[in-house]
Amino acid sequence: MIVFSQAVIQWQKEFGRHHLPWQQTRDPYKVWLSEIMLQQTQVTTVIPYFVRFLNRFPTITSLAEAHQDQVLELWAGLGYYSRARNLHHAAQQITSRYNSTFPIEQELREQLPGIGKSTAGAIGVFAFNQRLPILDGNVKRVLTRYFAIEGNIYSKEIERKLWELAESLLPDDNIVAYTQGLMDLGATICTRTAPLCRVCPLVSECRAKHSNTIDRYPERKKKVVVQVVKLTVLIIEHEKHYYLIKRNKNIWKNLWAFPMVEEPVDTQQWLTQQHIQAQLKTTYPKLKHQLTHRTLELSVEHWQVEQQFSNQLTSEGLWLTVDQIQQKAIPVAMNKILTYLL
Repeated sequence: MIVFSQAVIQWQKEFGRHHLPWQQTRDPYKVWLSEIMLQQTQVTTVIPYFVRFLNRFPTITSLAEAHQDQVLELWAGLGYYSRARNLHHAAQQITSRYNSTFPIEQELREQLPGIGKSTAGAIGVFAFNQRLPILDGNVKRVLTRYFAIEGNIYSKEIERKLWELAESLLPDDNIVAYTQGLMDLGATICTRTAPLCRVCPLVSECRAKHSNTIDRYPERKKKVVVQVVKLTVLIIEHEKHYYLIKRNKNIWKNLWAFPMVEEPVDTQQWLTQQHIQAQLKTTYPKLKHQLTHRTLELSVEHWQVEQQFSNQLTSEGLWLTVDQIQQKAIPVAMNKILTYLL
Protein backbone atom coordinates (compact mmCIF):
# COMPACT_ATOMS: atom_id res chain seq x y z
CA MET A 1 0.00 0.00 0.00
CA ILE A 2 2.62 2.49 -1.14
CA VAL A 3 -0.06 5.03 -2.14
CA PHE A 4 -1.46 5.09 1.40
CA SER A 5 1.85 5.50 3.22
CA GLN A 6 3.30 8.03 0.78
CA ALA A 7 0.13 10.14 0.95
CA VAL A 8 0.40 10.21 4.75
CA ILE A 9 4.12 11.08 4.68
CA GLN A 10 3.71 13.86 2.13
CA TRP A 11 0.77 15.36 4.05
CA GLN A 12 2.61 15.22 7.37
CA LYS A 13 5.67 16.99 6.00
CA GLU A 14 3.55 19.79 4.60
CA PHE A 15 0.61 20.07 7.01
CA GLY A 16 1.33 17.95 10.07
CA ARG A 17 2.43 19.05 13.52
CA HIS A 18 6.16 19.74 13.85
CA HIS A 19 6.67 21.96 16.89
CA LEU A 20 5.33 19.99 19.83
CA PRO A 21 7.94 19.86 22.62
CA TRP A 22 8.41 16.08 22.45
CA GLN A 23 9.04 16.28 18.69
CA GLN A 24 12.28 18.15 19.27
CA THR A 25 14.04 15.17 20.83
CA ARG A 26 14.93 11.53 20.28
CA ASP A 27 15.47 10.96 24.00
CA PRO A 28 13.44 7.77 24.70
CA TYR A 29 12.57 8.99 28.21
CA LYS A 30 10.95 12.16 26.88
CA VAL A 31 9.24 10.28 24.05
CA TRP A 32 7.91 7.71 26.53
CA LEU A 33 6.66 10.42 28.91
CA SER A 34 4.79 12.19 26.10
CA GLU A 35 3.20 8.95 24.88
CA ILE A 36 1.92 8.10 28.36
CA MET A 37 0.61 11.62 29.00
CA LEU A 38 -1.15 11.72 25.63
CA GLN A 39 -3.19 8.61 26.38
CA GLN A 40 -6.81 9.76 26.76
CA THR A 41 -5.63 13.39 27.00
CA GLN A 42 -5.50 16.24 24.48
CA VAL A 43 -2.23 17.78 23.33
CA THR A 44 -3.05 21.26 24.64
CA THR A 45 -3.66 19.85 28.11
CA VAL A 46 -0.50 17.74 28.08
CA ILE A 47 2.07 20.38 27.06
CA PRO A 48 2.33 22.31 30.38
CA TYR A 49 2.34 19.06 32.37
CA PHE A 50 5.08 17.65 30.14
CA VAL A 51 7.27 20.72 30.63
CA ARG A 52 6.77 20.85 34.42
CA PHE A 53 7.38 17.12 34.78
CA LEU A 54 10.71 17.26 32.95
CA ASN A 55 11.82 20.30 34.92
CA ARG A 56 11.30 18.30 38.11
CA PHE A 57 12.41 14.89 36.83
CA PRO A 58 14.81 15.48 33.92
CA THR A 59 16.06 11.87 33.78
CA ILE A 60 14.78 8.34 34.29
CA THR A 61 17.03 8.07 37.34
CA SER A 62 15.58 11.18 38.99
CA LEU A 63 12.07 9.84 38.39
CA ALA A 64 12.96 6.41 39.77
CA GLU A 65 14.45 7.93 42.92
CA ALA A 66 11.42 10.14 43.60
CA HIS A 67 8.74 9.27 46.12
CA GLN A 68 5.46 8.34 44.45
CA ASP A 69 3.73 11.24 46.22
CA GLN A 70 6.04 13.68 44.40
CA VAL A 71 5.13 12.09 41.07
CA LEU A 72 1.41 12.24 41.79
CA GLU A 73 1.67 15.88 42.87
CA LEU A 74 2.94 16.81 39.40
CA TRP A 75 0.28 14.62 37.78
CA ALA A 76 -2.62 16.06 39.79
CA GLY A 77 -5.34 17.31 37.44
CA LEU A 78 -4.19 15.24 34.45
CA GLY A 79 -6.40 12.30 35.43
CA TYR A 80 -6.06 8.55 34.89
CA TYR A 81 -3.60 8.40 37.78
CA SER A 82 -2.64 4.78 37.19
CA ARG A 83 -0.54 6.18 34.32
CA ALA A 84 1.61 8.09 36.80
CA ARG A 85 1.97 5.11 39.12
CA ASN A 86 2.96 2.85 36.21
CA LEU A 87 5.38 5.47 34.90
CA HIS A 88 7.10 5.59 38.28
CA HIS A 89 7.25 1.80 38.60
CA ALA A 90 8.61 1.45 35.07
CA ALA A 91 11.33 4.03 35.76
CA GLN A 92 12.39 2.01 38.79
CA GLN A 93 12.54 -1.16 36.70
CA ILE A 94 14.54 0.54 33.95
CA THR A 95 16.97 1.82 36.57
CA SER A 96 17.41 -1.52 38.30
CA ARG A 97 17.31 -3.85 35.27
CA TYR A 98 18.85 -1.77 32.49
CA ASN A 99 21.12 0.67 34.33
CA SER A 100 18.74 3.60 33.61
CA THR A 101 19.00 2.98 29.85
CA PHE A 102 15.68 2.65 28.05
CA PRO A 103 15.52 -0.75 26.33
CA ILE A 104 15.86 -0.74 22.55
CA GLU A 105 14.13 -4.11 22.14
CA GLN A 106 10.37 -3.91 21.56
CA GLU A 107 9.63 -7.02 23.62
CA LEU A 108 11.48 -5.60 26.62
CA ARG A 109 9.57 -2.31 26.40
CA GLU A 110 6.26 -4.19 26.37
CA GLN A 111 7.19 -5.86 29.67
CA LEU A 112 7.35 -2.52 31.49
CA PRO A 113 4.32 -1.35 33.53
CA GLY A 114 1.88 0.77 31.55
CA ILE A 115 3.49 0.15 28.15
CA GLY A 116 1.43 -1.84 25.67
CA LYS A 117 2.31 -2.87 22.13
CA SER A 118 1.25 0.40 20.51
CA THR A 119 3.05 2.64 23.02
CA ALA A 120 6.16 0.46 22.78
CA GLY A 121 5.98 0.79 19.00
CA ALA A 122 5.67 4.58 19.14
CA ILE A 123 8.72 4.78 21.41
CA GLY A 124 10.60 2.55 18.98
CA VAL A 125 9.69 4.80 16.05
CA PHE A 126 10.31 8.20 17.59
CA ALA A 127 13.31 7.38 19.77
CA PHE A 128 15.09 4.66 17.78
CA ASN A 129 13.76 5.10 14.22
CA GLN A 130 12.52 1.49 14.25
CA ARG A 131 10.08 0.32 11.59
CA LEU A 132 7.18 -0.63 13.86
CA PRO A 133 3.40 -0.22 13.65
CA ILE A 134 1.24 1.62 16.16
CA LEU A 135 -2.46 1.22 16.77
CA ASP A 136 -3.84 3.87 19.10
CA GLY A 137 -7.40 5.18 18.95
CA ASN A 138 -6.64 7.74 16.25
CA VAL A 139 -4.97 5.19 13.98
CA LYS A 140 -7.80 2.69 14.44
CA ARG A 141 -10.27 5.35 13.35
CA VAL A 142 -8.27 6.18 10.19
CA LEU A 143 -7.83 2.53 9.20
CA THR A 144 -11.39 1.39 9.85
CA ARG A 145 -12.78 4.27 7.78
CA TYR A 146 -10.28 4.03 4.94
CA PHE A 147 -10.77 0.27 4.55
CA ALA A 148 -14.41 0.18 5.83
CA ILE A 149 -13.59 -2.45 8.42
CA GLU A 150 -16.71 -3.80 10.09
CA GLY A 151 -16.83 -5.18 13.61
CA ASN A 152 -15.98 -4.25 17.16
CA ILE A 153 -12.43 -2.85 17.20
CA TYR A 154 -12.02 -4.14 20.75
CA SER A 155 -12.64 -7.75 19.75
CA LYS A 156 -9.58 -9.97 19.39
CA GLU A 157 -10.43 -10.82 15.79
CA ILE A 158 -10.72 -7.22 14.59
CA GLU A 159 -7.73 -6.09 16.63
CA ARG A 160 -5.59 -8.84 15.08
CA LYS A 161 -6.80 -7.78 11.62
CA LEU A 162 -5.93 -4.15 12.33
CA TRP A 163 -2.44 -5.04 13.59
CA GLU A 164 -1.79 -7.08 10.43
CA LEU A 165 -3.03 -4.19 8.31
CA ALA A 166 -0.94 -1.64 10.21
CA GLU A 167 2.14 -3.82 9.69
CA SER A 168 1.49 -4.18 5.95
CA LEU A 169 1.17 -0.41 5.47
CA LEU A 170 4.57 0.48 6.92
CA PRO A 171 6.80 2.39 4.47
CA ASP A 172 10.39 1.36 3.87
CA ASP A 173 11.64 4.78 4.98
CA ASN A 174 10.35 8.00 6.56
CA ILE A 175 8.87 5.96 9.41
CA VAL A 176 8.85 8.93 11.79
CA ALA A 177 6.93 11.17 9.39
CA TYR A 178 4.54 8.34 8.55
CA THR A 179 3.77 7.48 12.17
CA GLN A 180 3.41 11.11 13.18
CA GLY A 181 1.23 11.67 10.12
CA LEU A 182 -1.17 8.90 11.09
CA MET A 183 -1.46 10.35 14.60
CA ASP A 184 -1.98 13.86 13.25
CA LEU A 185 -4.58 12.75 10.72
CA GLY A 186 -6.63 11.03 13.39
CA ALA A 187 -6.30 13.92 15.82
CA THR A 188 -6.94 16.83 13.47
CA ILE A 189 -8.60 15.61 10.25
CA CYS A 190 -10.23 12.19 10.66
CA THR A 191 -11.85 13.19 13.92
CA ARG A 192 -14.52 11.23 15.73
CA THR A 193 -17.21 13.75 14.81
CA ALA A 194 -17.30 16.18 11.86
CA PRO A 195 -14.17 14.89 10.08
CA LEU A 196 -12.57 17.28 7.59
CA CYS A 197 -12.71 14.93 4.61
CA ARG A 198 -12.27 17.70 2.03
CA VAL A 199 -8.66 18.27 3.16
CA CYS A 200 -7.78 14.66 3.93
CA PRO A 201 -4.93 13.25 1.80
CA LEU A 202 -6.61 9.83 1.82
CA VAL A 203 -10.08 10.92 0.69
CA SER A 204 -9.77 9.70 -2.90
CA GLU A 205 -9.57 6.05 -1.83
CA CYS A 206 -11.47 6.18 1.48
CA ARG A 207 -14.18 3.52 1.30
CA ALA A 208 -16.25 4.98 4.13
CA LYS A 209 -16.30 8.38 2.44
CA HIS A 210 -17.30 6.97 -0.95
CA SER A 211 -20.08 4.88 0.55
CA ASN A 212 -21.21 7.78 2.76
CA THR A 213 -20.85 5.60 5.87
CA ILE A 214 -18.20 7.48 7.83
CA ASP A 215 -20.35 7.55 10.97
CA ARG A 216 -20.37 3.75 11.04
CA TYR A 217 -16.63 3.51 11.63
CA PRO A 218 -15.13 2.55 13.92
CA GLU A 219 -17.98 0.52 15.38
CA ARG A 220 -19.06 2.15 18.61
CA LYS A 221 -18.61 0.41 21.90
CA LYS A 222 -21.79 -0.46 23.70
CA LYS A 223 -22.67 2.36 26.01
CA VAL A 224 -21.51 1.71 29.53
CA VAL A 225 -24.10 2.42 32.19
CA VAL A 226 -22.71 5.28 34.22
CA GLN A 227 -22.98 4.60 37.93
CA VAL A 228 -24.05 7.49 40.14
CA VAL A 229 -22.21 7.52 43.46
CA LYS A 230 -23.46 9.87 46.18
CA LEU A 231 -20.85 10.92 48.73
CA THR A 232 -20.67 13.37 51.60
CA VAL A 233 -17.35 15.20 51.74
CA LEU A 234 -16.26 16.32 55.22
CA ILE A 235 -14.18 19.44 55.49
CA ILE A 236 -12.89 19.08 59.05
CA GLU A 237 -11.23 22.25 60.37
CA HIS A 238 -9.19 23.25 63.38
CA GLU A 239 -7.88 26.82 63.37
CA LYS A 240 -7.56 27.12 59.57
CA HIS A 241 -6.00 23.68 59.27
CA TYR A 242 -7.98 21.03 57.40
CA TYR A 243 -7.80 17.28 57.71
CA LEU A 244 -6.85 15.30 54.59
CA ILE A 245 -6.32 11.57 54.22
CA LYS A 246 -4.29 9.57 51.74
CA ARG A 247 -6.74 7.36 49.90
CA ASN A 248 -6.16 3.64 49.52
CA LYS A 249 -9.27 2.94 47.44
CA ASN A 250 -9.49 2.61 43.65
CA ILE A 251 -10.94 6.09 43.18
CA TRP A 252 -7.97 8.47 43.53
CA LYS A 253 -5.71 5.82 45.02
CA ASN A 254 -2.64 7.35 46.74
CA LEU A 255 -4.00 10.89 46.27
CA TRP A 256 -4.90 13.20 49.15
CA ALA A 257 -8.54 14.11 49.76
CA PHE A 258 -10.98 15.32 52.36
CA PRO A 259 -12.68 12.40 54.15
CA MET A 260 -15.72 11.07 52.31
CA VAL A 261 -18.57 8.78 53.34
CA GLU A 262 -21.13 7.18 51.10
CA GLU A 263 -24.71 8.40 51.42
CA PRO A 264 -27.17 8.02 53.02
CA VAL A 265 -25.37 8.82 56.26
CA ASP A 266 -26.02 10.65 59.52
CA THR A 267 -22.75 12.56 59.53
CA GLN A 268 -22.90 13.60 63.18
CA GLN A 269 -23.45 10.00 64.23
CA TRP A 270 -20.69 8.79 61.90
CA LEU A 271 -18.19 11.27 63.36
CA THR A 272 -19.13 10.23 66.88
CA GLN A 273 -18.49 6.60 65.95
CA GLN A 274 -15.00 7.67 64.84
CA HIS A 275 -14.52 9.33 68.28
CA ILE A 276 -14.50 12.80 66.71
CA GLN A 277 -16.38 15.57 68.49
CA ALA A 278 -17.29 18.15 65.86
CA GLN A 279 -19.70 21.01 65.28
CA LEU A 280 -21.29 21.62 61.89
CA LYS A 281 -20.17 25.04 60.67
CA THR A 282 -21.90 25.22 57.28
CA THR A 283 -22.84 23.28 54.16
CA TYR A 284 -21.87 24.21 50.61
CA PRO A 285 -23.60 23.74 47.25
CA LYS A 286 -23.49 20.20 45.93
CA LEU A 287 -20.99 19.35 43.23
CA LYS A 288 -21.03 16.85 40.38
CA HIS A 289 -17.79 15.33 39.14
CA GLN A 290 -17.56 13.01 36.15
CA LEU A 291 -15.19 10.05 36.12
CA THR A 292 -14.86 7.59 33.23
CA HIS A 293 -17.70 5.28 34.30
CA ARG A 294 -19.03 7.06 37.35
CA THR A 295 -20.74 10.31 38.22
CA LEU A 296 -19.92 11.53 41.70
CA GLU A 297 -22.57 13.62 43.43
CA LEU A 298 -20.81 15.35 46.31
CA SER A 299 -22.51 16.92 49.31
CA VAL A 300 -20.01 19.14 51.11
CA GLU A 301 -20.14 19.79 54.86
CA HIS A 302 -17.77 21.99 56.86
CA TRP A 303 -17.15 20.76 60.42
CA GLN A 304 -15.22 22.41 63.27
CA VAL A 305 -13.29 20.46 65.92
CA GLU A 306 -11.87 21.64 69.25
CA GLN A 307 -8.54 19.94 68.75
CA GLN A 308 -6.63 18.09 66.08
CA PHE A 309 -6.75 14.30 66.10
CA SER A 310 -4.31 11.86 64.56
CA ASN A 311 -5.42 8.41 63.51
CA GLN A 312 -9.16 8.11 64.03
CA LEU A 313 -9.94 7.88 60.32
CA THR A 314 -6.80 6.52 58.67
CA SER A 315 -3.19 5.62 59.26
CA GLU A 316 -2.16 8.44 56.91
CA GLY A 317 -3.77 11.79 57.68
CA LEU A 318 -2.46 15.35 57.73
CA TRP A 319 -3.63 18.71 59.05
CA LEU A 320 -2.86 21.28 56.36
CA THR A 321 -3.52 24.90 55.53
CA VAL A 322 -5.14 25.77 52.22
CA ASP A 323 -1.74 26.74 50.79
CA GLN A 324 -0.27 23.42 51.87
CA ILE A 325 -3.20 21.48 50.40
CA GLN A 326 -2.59 23.15 47.05
CA GLN A 327 0.94 21.72 47.07
CA LYS A 328 -0.25 18.13 47.56
CA ALA A 329 -1.38 15.60 44.98
CA ILE A 330 -5.13 16.12 45.09
CA PRO A 331 -7.76 15.17 42.47
CA VAL A 332 -9.67 17.77 40.46
CA ALA A 333 -12.81 17.24 42.54
CA MET A 334 -10.96 18.24 45.71
CA ASN A 335 -9.66 21.34 43.93
CA LYS A 336 -13.26 22.30 43.21
CA ILE A 337 -14.15 21.88 46.89
CA LEU A 338 -11.07 23.84 47.92
CA THR A 339 -12.51 26.93 46.22
CA TYR A 340 -15.10 27.08 49.01
CA LEU A 341 -12.27 27.81 51.45
CA LEU A 342 -10.53 30.51 49.42
